[in-house]
Amino acid sequence: MSIKIKRHLQARYPELSDVLERVKTVPRLKPRDMPLPEALVRVVTGQMLSAQAAQTIYERVRGATVAQGLPGGWLLDHDSLRACGLSGAKARTICEIAIRIGANPEALDHWYALPPDELIEQIRQHRGMGAWTASIIALFYVGHEDIFPAADGSIQRAIAIIQAHTGKRKPRPFDPDKAAPYRSYLAMYLWRALDTGVLKTS
Repeated sequence: MSIKIKRHLQARYPELSDVLERVKTVPRLKPRDMPLPEALVRVVTGQMLSAQAAQTIYERVRGATVAQGLPGGWLLDHDSLRACGLSGAKARTICEIAIRIGANPEALDHWYALPPDELIEQIRQHRGMGAWTASIIALFYVGHEDIFPAADGSIQRAIAIIQAHTGKRKPRPFDPDKAAPYRSYLAMYLWRALDTGVLKTS
């Protein structure tokens, strides 16, 4: 089925057919084996940080969680989160998760059944969670197949490269909705194409 999704995208975006062919096929998305409240902690931690810095801070969060015998990092208090290296704003966001959902790791499991627009709206109701955070949680942790993270900087760079290659005088509009119902895979392929150098400015 994964290769059929790639063929679907190649048919919808013939100008990207060669790029998609050169990128390793993306496997089917599925929910990650992590409670969704903890997924919120991990993604909020990584906002506006490099992957390495985000991982370092999140490892401290996990260590503090274990040390305090808590079921998840969203239950750490503000001072503990700050001691792990989170900003005051991120610590407040995470503390409010605990206020809203309590200690139940399954409190957000209804998200798995929501359609894309409702899912994004539910996530964005939490403090400090904008379009980027909502789309990353929906795609990587809920495993939704039809989410396009248009606010992601790398995705915007990939689209700019595509437009530069396909537009002569004027950039041609790029429509991610043509990938429906597999917009998440379009994003995954664009990320992979950038990471592997298949999609580049030259």
